[in-house]
Amino acid sequence: MIRSEERDLREGLVYDPAVKGSDSNFWKGDTANLLFDSVKNAIKIGDTGLVGSASSYSQYLYGDFEFTMAVDSLSPDSNDSEKYFGLRNLGDTLQRGAAYFNLSYDTTAGDSSVNARSFQAVAYDEQGNRQRKDITWDTNWGGGGRLRRFRISWEADGYTFLVNDTVVATLGDRPAGQAATNQINTSIPQALRLSNRSLDTSDTAVTSLKLLTIRNARKVI
Repeated sequence: MIRSEERDLREGLVYDPAVKGSDSNFWKGDTANLLFDSVKNAIKIGDTGLVGSASSYSQYLYGDFEFTMAVDSLSPDSNDSEKYFGLRNLGDTLQRGAAYFNLSYDTTAGDSSVNARSFQAVAYDEQGNRQRKDITWDTNWGGGGRLRRFRISWEADGYTFLVNDTVVATLGDRPAGQAATNQINTSIPQALRLSNRSLDTSDTAVTSLKLLTIRNARKVI
């Protein structure tokens, strides 16, 4: 018999590209191997390389996921058709259970963003219903090789999105005595996902992952 504490075993990891480069045992590029910037010791994501997206082989259920990123421009731009990072299973077209930071210009019919330079926290429930909140972009977060820490804390009672340890959005949170505004994903494991598939000319440098830190996560595979 498996004891309850074994079923909820939590663990963490630090993925440091300066040490591991673009480890093909951890990351799978959509079309080819990931590109590694040996000068910045970071994994390049899109724009100037052939690979614009990648997913982790490992999947997780709950945890605290911190992406130390260098974002390519001073602000999200209106030409970024797909730019996001967080938790998402690529094969699930409904994005059930996904949660991520989104810098894509959303042109979804009937539900498009009113801001051409949008930055949002996004989460989907187990049926594929989306909840999102706009985040006011700070120009200190991007451009000039600046590194910023974008975190998603995921537990059964909701998602907390943070930038540099400051809470910028909560989704699916349950106010005292009330039901959840959106059902939280409690059963569908998620892969780590990085995507920057736009090919615009406004970016000052490639977007890159400098460090990945995972805390208190239930690793499924």
